[in-house]
This record gives sequence, C-alpha cells and structure tokens, in this order.
Amino acid sequence: MKNFKSPLSIYVLWHPEFKEGTNYAKSIYNTFSGVNGNVTHAKYDIPVHYRTLPFKNETFAKIPFSESKKNALVILVDEYMFNDSNWTQAIDDLLKSKPANTRIYPVSLSNYAFDLNPEHLAPTQFIKTNQKDPITGNEIEVNDRIIKYRLLESIAKLLFNVKDTYDSQKDSDPPIRLFISHAKEDGEVLAMKFRDYIYSNTKLKAFFDANDIADGHQFEQEIKKHINHSAFVLFNTDEYANREWCRKEIIIAKRYRCPIIGVMDIKKGEQRSFPYSGNFPTIIWDDNFEEIINLVLSQVISDKYNELYLKSIVQMYELERRYSCLVLPKAPELFNYIDIENFKKEEENMNSLIVLYPDPPIGIEEVSLLNDVDKEIKFITPLLLPTYISEL
Repeated sequence: MKNFKSPLSIYVLWHPEFKEGTNYAKSIYNTFSGVNGNVTHAKYDIPVHYRTLPFKNETFAKIPFSESKKNALVILVDEYMFNDSNWTQAIDDLLKSKPANTRIYPVSLSNYAFDLNPEHLAPTQFIKTNQKDPITGNEIEVNDRIIKYRLLESIAKLLFNVKDTYDSQKDSDPPIRLFISHAKEDGEVLAMKFRDYIYSNTKLKAFFDANDIADGHQFEQEIKKHINHSAFVLFNTDEYANREWCRKEIIIAKRYRCPIIGVMDIKKGEQRSFPYSGNFPTIIWDDNFEEIINLVLSQVISDKYNELYLKSIVQMYELERRYSCLVLPKAPELFNYIDIENFKKEEENMNSLIVLYPDPPIGIEEVSLLNDVDKEIKFITPLLLPTYISEL
C-alpha cells in the first residue's frame, strides 16, 4: 500500500492575540471540512489545519507542504500580526520557502495588512474585509461572509487548475464560468437578474443563452471546451421541463460531468418533471443570490476535490492491479451507465469493475436498482471498501 497524499490541505494562520481569528478559523473549517454546512450530499472533507500558537522554539508549527499535492495558506492579517516582529519574520520565512504547489490567500483585517510583506504579498492578492482597525469595521458576521465567498471561489479555481506547480508572477487560475439554464417563458427575468448579480458582485463569468455563444458554436461544444472551469445552474420553473432545449442542456451537462445545482422556482406545478433533472443539490429561490453562488461553488469543490481524492484512494490501495476502477465525483445513478459503457470501451483489459464514489453511501434500494442492470458491478465508497474487498 502506498502513502496517501491529500489532493489539498488548507492552513489558517492568525496571531494568538487576535481573538476574532478563532471565529474566522472555525468558520473556514466548517466551510471546507466536517459537514460543510450540509449543503452538498457528497462531503468534501478537506483537511483544515490551524497555525496560531507557538510550537517548541517556533512562532508556529512548521507546515508539512509535501504531505499534500496542493496547499492553500489563509493568513488572517490584523494589527497584532503586523506589530509582532516574530510573526512578521515567520511569515516572511514562510513566503520565501513556500513550494510551487502552494497558494497564498492573505486576508486584510487592518489598514496595515497590505504593508505586512509587500515583497511577496501584493494588495491585489488580499481578500479585503471591512475591518480597518480593532474597532472600525469589526463586524464578524459581515466579514465572515466576505471571507467565505472569496475562499469558496479561490479554492474552486485552485481545484479546477490541473497544474501541479505555479508561478505566482505569471499564472492565474481561470475564472469559473457559469452556464445559466432557464426557460424563456417564465425563467428569463430571474436568470437575467442572476447574470447581472454575477457581473456586479463576483469575479465569475456567465454564459446566459445561445446569444452568448460565438457564431457557429454549439452548446455541447462550448460545454466541452470550458468543462475544466465550468458549472451549470438551472432555474427550474413551471415551464422548464417542457422546453426541449432546457432538457438537452441538462443531458449535455451530465454527459460531461459538469457540476450542477438547481434553483427551484415552481409556482403552480409541472406537467411532467424531467427524469434526469436530479442527483444534484437544489435550493429554493428566495431572492438569495449569495446563497446560490455559494452553493454552486461548494458543488464545484465537492465534485473536483472528491474526484481527486478518490483517484488518490485508488492509487494508495493499488486497486487497479486487481480491478478496473471507474471514479464518479458524486452518487451514482442510472444515467452513469453511459460512463460505464464508455469506460468499458476504453479499457483494454477489463477486470472486475468497481465504481467508486464519495461517501456517504447511497441506500440499498438505489444500489439494487443499479445492479438490476449489471449485477457484477460493485458500487462502493471509501468507507465500504474494506467490506467489499477482503484483501484491504
């Protein structure tokens, strides 16, 4: 068995005298680890580590960069950190020695934050909160919302970027592109408001409808072209499932495993719900654009992190020596037999097939339905691996 490397680890650094830092650190942990606010079915339990207290003769414990494939350092910069020479020196040493697989996300919680280390931290790198000093702008709830959104967007972009190493002076992660799917008859106004909110309040890009695609390009080609940094938001209104183009968009997004969320705005009901419009998180429309944005970014992280995590599990246990392994970033459904058949065609020497998907496991009723098509396939999660594979 090989050593396991997490696809990503997050480190949160703050000065021990900065009492609000504990609140922000806990919020970051709750967003990226643990239950993730229960917003997505597949949990993305990204390791989140704290660095605030002295360790032996060090200002804080050293960061083991090599234990993860990628690292994200969130530095909460307040006046205590700025005024403590031990901390400024420790941060300088850290920034000079960080490897190329590591991103830095400084957070300004003081007017002095931008002067902490101008050689290695440009003002444009900072997540800017409303806090200017210990009193002015010290609104934890407001600042926490700013930090949460910016980190969700940044971590999603980091996971989309397939590079193993970075040049911080030359490389920047591509913006996340949202495909907005809606029925013109009763969903266009809401979708336009969402698009306008995206451009006014975020750094995301939005594809609204066919008018946003260059002449001669088809929607499927556009999805395929941008799949490495795209997500799909459908506004499920009364007329949505009646529109052929809307149904096509969902199928295309699923074919290319695009992260998907649904915004529910059904007033009276549907003549027939679309059977493939499911197996992804949904949210009720309530003039809540910020929640919708956070949910779609959470789903991007869930899909991308879990895909990388499951591939690491396959490598650690060397499963491909004995099995053919198909990794799915979310719970399996009958639609995934398209993926299974394509996988079988591409696999030169087909062994017993394992479909590995993220915890928690789906119910036995769903597994039974999947095995009604092919009883030989094992649909399992990392938690169930030892149960199904005796040699583990």
